[in-house]
Amino acid sequence: MKWSFLRGGPRAGRLLRYAAVLCMGWAVILALAVAFYMLSARTYQSGFTLILPGAGQSSSVNLDSLGQASSTSSSPFGDHTLSPTENYKRLFQSYRLRGIVAERMGQTISDTPAPSVRLANQTKLMFVSVSAPSPETAKQLADTWLSVFNEEVGVLRTEEQQLRQDAYIAAIAGFEQAVEDTRAKIIDFQSRHGLTSIEQFQDIVAKSEQLRTSLGLAETEEMVMQSEIARLSVMLDLTPDQAADILSLLSDPTFQNMATSAADASSKQAELSLIYGENHPEMRDTVEQVAGLNEGIRQRGRSLIGHERFHAVRKDYYTSDDERTSLISSLVSASASLAGAQQRKAVIAQQLADMQQRISDLAGPATELDALIRDHKVAETVFASALARLDANRTDTFSSYPLVQTIEVPGLPEAAATPSKKFVALGAFATMFLYAIGLALLWIRLPIIRALLKTL
Repeated sequence: MKWSFLRGGPRAGRLLRYAAVLCMGWAVILALAVAFYMLSARTYQSGFTLILPGAGQSSSVNLDSLGQASSTSSSPFGDHTLSPTENYKRLFQSYRLRGIVAERMGQTISDTPAPSVRLANQTKLMFVSVSAPSPETAKQLADTWLSVFNEEVGVLRTEEQQLRQDAYIAAIAGFEQAVEDTRAKIIDFQSRHGLTSIEQFQDIVAKSEQLRTSLGLAETEEMVMQSEIARLSVMLDLTPDQAADILSLLSDPTFQNMATSAADASSKQAELSLIYGENHPEMRDTVEQVAGLNEGIRQRGRSLIGHERFHAVRKDYYTSDDERTSLISSLVSASASLAGAQQRKAVIAQQLADMQQRISDLAGPATELDALIRDHKVAETVFASALARLDANRTDTFSSYPLVQTIEVPGLPEAAATPSKKFVALGAFATMFLYAIGLALLWIRLPIIRALLKTL
């Protein structure tokens, strides 16, 4: 048989030959596909589905007379640049978790690959799946991964809480020391200046105002008494001292008896002088009696009020006159009231001066004490707020590692995941199709070659 390269050779039986080659190739491809499916190791998949129901939370604590302490944690999904699901996905792929799972499964870490984690867009779902050579092993492996993951998240939360608590305790120690320092400053200040509180200074100022009012009342009382004394002195033509001396004489029974007897003897002498002469015995007896009584009055008066003061008293004041005596008593009483008012005024004025001096001395320290007390209150507020914040944050365990719930637990797979009949069949048909295309190109190779030669 003679072949011609340029003309394509003889065509007799060519179609049959190509058909036979096509059938044999397809048969080989199908045989390889069946052999691959039958001989490949079976793997089974089991998994679980997690959901992160993250939501922000807040807590508030009211502190009596100090203020309010609040603790707020935002939703872990509020920041679009951070994704808790991506963090958990990376945790599933961590070498540490692989080691723990391998240890619990009794195998090496190289035989324990990380599970497949798929995140659903626009949701908080995580689909986790693992592969194993048997259904039971796949389910056990999935259960182990779920248990280890939950334990690891719990450990991370505990570590975070401990780190936060340690930081808060260190800060609280500083706040407590600040409270002690401010308290020590206040105690030292109080011992040096004798001022215990701002209220004490305010009480001193209030007492100063009360003393000022009392001083005004004492001055008013003094002026009233002075006016009353002036009125009575003009009316009686006596000074307050003279009125007191006269009242002493009028209140002495012995002096009054002698004054009354002297007045009676003088009246008798006047009557006898109209009847008898000076040398008459009865007249002389009466004169001697009057002289004796007057001498007794002088001696008694001098003993009561003194020599000079007694001689300043007129004789008409020796005896009592009810209306005049009442006025004299009023003058003496007004004089005593004036003396009392003047004494009270002097005492109050001295107390007011002392109080004003103390206010002047304590004005600066009071301002300093107010600043110290304010600093102490601020330190106490910060300290109490830190304690309340520490207690409030103990309940916030899901701020960095959100709550995870299992909505689908691992199950026992019903069929093998690999090899897949669909993928094997699809691969076989694709290979057969490409093989047929190759034979078709081989069939029409000569016209293609001629076209290429013509272009050259």
